[in-house]
Amino acid sequence: MKRKTNQRRRHSLHLYPEEQLAGLRASTTARKQETVERLRTAIASLKEKRQDVTAQSIYAESGLHYSSYVRNEEAIALFRANSTYLAEQKHRTKRTRKTDGGAPLQPSRRDPLLNYKKPQLVLRLREAQQHIQDLERQLTTLADACFQMDARVVQLEAKLTALEPYRNFVEQVRSRVRQEEHEGES
Repeated sequence: MKRKTNQRRRHSLHLYPEEQLAGLRASTTARKQETVERLRTAIASLKEKRQDVTAQSIYAESGLHYSSYVRNEEAIALFRANSTYLAEQKHRTKRTRKTDGGAPLQPSRRDPLLNYKKPQLVLRLREAQQHIQDLERQLTTLADACFQMDARVVQLEAKLTALEPYRNFVEQVRSRVRQEEHEGES
């Protein structure tokens, strides 16, 4: 059986006055700064004691849980900059592995297509197939145009061959006219 919703429990949007929102923003900013300061003091204390800077050691030193500063951009940036574990990881990745001969071994490159998710790859594949089909259509159109031009060239060559005797006649007439003009001048 379905429950009836309580009329008094209806959710409505509350419009807060700007002063109240400003107060909430100020409070949030103050708490964020307090978290950053507590984290700074804990990191400084751990560095003085020459201990590793980890989430557990910060909790032991200051009582700050990792979840309390992971959403604070400034605090998490400070933690990441000073974390000994993350610094070791960064240092390890910078080293190049050496083979038996002593020459550095090039790490194998990861195929960038492996970074895509399947729906993205399917979308790219379909776009590529569509592009190939468009190019094939254009190629077919161009091939037809080339065939038509070749046929026209063959027709014109056939006409030229048919008119070849007339060209020879015209050339002979021209040469006679030139000779007559040349003889007339002398």
